[in-house]
Amino acid sequence: MEYQALYRAFRPQSFGEVVGQKHITQTLRNAIKRGKESHAYLFSGPRGTGKTSIAKIFAKALNCPNGLDGEPCNECHLCQTITDGSANDVIEIDAASNNGVDEIRNIRDRVKYAPSEAKFKVYIIDEVHMLTTGAFNALLKTLEEPPVHAIFILATTEPHKIPATIISRTQRFDFKAIELNEIVEHLKYVAENQSIEYEHEAIEYIARAAEGGMRDALSIFDQVIAYSGDKITLDDAVIITGGIKTEDLNEWMKLVETQNTKDAFLKYHQFIDEGKDPVRLVHELLYFLRDVILMKHSNQVDDNTAFVTLDDSVIYDLIEILNDSMVMMRYSVNVSVHLEVVIVKMVQALNKTEASTSSVSSDEIRRLESQIRALEAKLEDGKFTRPERKRPEKVRRNRNVFSVEKIKEVLDRANREDLEKLKAEWPNVYRKIEEMDNQPLRALVKESEPVAASETQVLIMFQSDVHSELINNDDEKKKELENLIPSIIGKEVRVVGVPESNWQQVRQEYIDKRRQGVKEEKKPSDVAKEIFDSSIIEIKE
Repeated sequence: MEYQALYRAFRPQSFGEVVGQKHITQTLRNAIKRGKESHAYLFSGPRGTGKTSIAKIFAKALNCPNGLDGEPCNECHLCQTITDGSANDVIEIDAASNNGVDEIRNIRDRVKYAPSEAKFKVYIIDEVHMLTTGAFNALLKTLEEPPVHAIFILATTEPHKIPATIISRTQRFDFKAIELNEIVEHLKYVAENQSIEYEHEAIEYIARAAEGGMRDALSIFDQVIAYSGDKITLDDAVIITGGIKTEDLNEWMKLVETQNTKDAFLKYHQFIDEGKDPVRLVHELLYFLRDVILMKHSNQVDDNTAFVTLDDSVIYDLIEILNDSMVMMRYSVNVSVHLEVVIVKMVQALNKTEASTSSVSSDEIRRLESQIRALEAKLEDGKFTRPERKRPEKVRRNRNVFSVEKIKEVLDRANREDLEKLKAEWPNVYRKIEEMDNQPLRALVKESEPVAASETQVLIMFQSDVHSELINNDDEKKKELENLIPSIIGKEVRVVGVPESNWQQVRQEYIDKRRQGVKEEKKPSDVAKEIFDSSIIEIKE
């Protein structure tokens, strides 16, 4: 018998064999036992988490004449034909290659005929989000008035692309990423079944590299077996995945911790020369920092591990740098160079921390010591009173996400007419970007909204702090948007970005400052109405 890939050989054939997704398998088994099957289901979730496998098990359990407790027997003729894909009454369709109206109309014409062998005709449509608008409309008619003998199972990794009219006519099941320990246990079971020796660290590394997908885990495991032979080691797993061992990662991060930028660069280029993937390295760094935090809070500190002596706030800053870099690397032409910049940013973050801790002068230390002695004397005399706490500052600035000065510049000249015109035309701006197929700019503008406008400038609010930072600091992206807007609204303007998380506070501060400077005969409410859309202003005297 010819060799079969592990993800196919160990595909679950019953609900009990499914790894994870208990909230789904138990619901479907109970529905079969009680005879309360729905006419349509939507299975959504990450790749490799069991959507099509559970769909086929469900089709078998529905039609198996020897089924017990909601499980198929997997021995009868019907179960075996469904398993090998030859059953006439269980139809699997790949919507990625059969996404037109004609294919769905063909289903609609055939679905009215009764099943030939089974109790139910089951249609499994994989990657259903790939259907065209016309195909969705044709499918909608069938879902509205389905025959009693037909059941539809729609599987997708992108449920947000499916029309709400389709989703509302289905029972939706959201598949979750499979937990690390569940993947580890299953890989151990597969290794023992195949008589393969393994190192526990290698199995854990493969499970982590799969990022919650069992199919990915088995595929990587298959590759490592082909490379290693009869025994799987951690080194083999690292080579196959293009990752990096924890020891090497720790050595690299120690160079960053000691701010040895030159050697950190040399180490990084050594990894690249060995064929390591820069994106994969960022993932590994995030896991490393996560492990450092867990180590510190579980009182299992290894003094030889990088960053264990740092405050948690500094480690959080490093994690934020890596998270931002992952977003930026999606649009970067040269990800290797981008990671070099990340190394410099991490060193700078550590350098700032060191500078702030070492900036206290000897005079300051003496002054603090005298204050401590005075407080101790008050405690002894019983005259100690708690000092009044200072209120925190209104706006906490972090990173160069936005500029208050540039925002004030827009608001000083803002008027309602220009804002209303820009708001009305903003969907056309987004549509124009889609027509240009400019994906990076489309991602920036998608979650944005104009909040102020003048003859020469516009203020755009972004849901993401990262997007606001990009439009303010990336001259190329900013120029692309500024060149596009005149073709829609008929005049050239300069764009300024502000994050949604800070906008309300910045706006209120601006109004308060204007309120202090306006003349007595002019109400502050009139100032606010001049600048902002009056429909969103609530006046409280």
